[in-house]
Amino acid sequence: MYLWIVTQYFPPEIGAAAVRLGRLARLLSADGHHVTVLTGMPNYPSGVIADGYRRKLLARENWHGVDVRRTWVYASPSKRARARLMNQFSLMGMAALRATFLACPDVMLVESHPLPMALAGMWLRRVKRAPMVLNVSDLWPESAVVTGVLSADSPIVKAAQRVERRVYREAAAIIAMTDGVAAGIRAVIGESEKISLIKNGVDLTLFRPGQSALRAEMRARLGLGEEFVAVHVGNMSLTYDFAVMLDAAARCPDMRFLFVGDGSQGEYVRARAADLPNVILTGTLPHEQMPAVWAAADAALIVMRDTPLADGTRPAKLYEALAAGVPVVAAIRGEGARLIHEAGAGDVIPLGDSAGMASALIALAADPVRRERLSQAGRAYAEQHLAPEQVAAAYAQILHKAAKA
Repeated sequence: MYLWIVTQYFPPEIGAAAVRLGRLARLLSADGHHVTVLTGMPNYPSGVIADGYRRKLLARENWHGVDVRRTWVYASPSKRARARLMNQFSLMGMAALRATFLACPDVMLVESHPLPMALAGMWLRRVKRAPMVLNVSDLWPESAVVTGVLSADSPIVKAAQRVERRVYREAAAIIAMTDGVAAGIRAVIGESEKISLIKNGVDLTLFRPGQSALRAEMRARLGLGEEFVAVHVGNMSLTYDFAVMLDAAARCPDMRFLFVGDGSQGEYVRARAADLPNVILTGTLPHEQMPAVWAAADAALIVMRDTPLADGTRPAKLYEALAAGVPVVAAIRGEGARLIHEAGAGDVIPLGDSAGMASALIALAADPVRRERLSQAGRAYAEQHLAPEQVAAAYAQILHKAAKA
């Protein structure tokens, strides 16, 4: 196939979407498909255009055999909604304009979050007469409403809901990445045979247990000795309950709590951490350093806020923890909780229960035999169910079908 991937996020940017789509593009290219990625100049999550890409209108590069076409995008370090919307809509317009003058693909995979990229996909579907396969990793605007970012009666939400319905109708196929996302799509358009479920995978070579050299290096870099270390990795967004994690840290002064990342709750976390000497904040780190971060960890923290998102999500950090053999302590419900139970890889506690989280961590720290058992179980589950090659093959099958139709 001659395949386009239209996305807001792509390496060298970090974050779940960039990592996931970069891996997929690389695997599809290795399988012999001609993959062209349409994206912007890298700027996420800092909001600053990366070195080497500044003051450029267009750029083209070969990334692991993938043809990457980049365009100018408005970028700002501001966390305000207006700046983010300008960032998203500027890329929507520029990517659609640039792709209009490229050779027509057999099919295009459009990452629908953020939603403006789906608008670009609809335009290109008409101009290039190419089928659009929509990849839905997050329900928007639903997620913005349940986290309190936007109110349900906001004009932005009303407009986004109309766009959402239209995009779902026009897509040749829709790929949902969790059961919760699939259910959300059905709530909008009803039962449809074009909805498929493909759950995420993880790089089993990059993330694996027993990387003692990486563990020693990262612990030395962070000033850690042999303390028990619990880690939260990723975006500090309103999806996660940092109050519970920091309360648990206050209850466990002999442990170290490592927070890797930044986001809308970053200021809150930094303010609370100032009074907690056992909390370490690294800020955002490149994805290539994540194997060392997981190697340094004794437990993975996944703590959801009490919103409907806690029921239908499977965070990417959970996949990496399983592959790296890091036991999980999670406040989560629904399919994320079921995955942890199925894998036998950790403890699931009630949402909002900082005392329960502290108790689970203390018990885990005191039982190295159980930690090793959980580590082996998590890795075994990842090897059996989360291989990225299986994910890429599932995508290729749907893309082939849409291209032929």
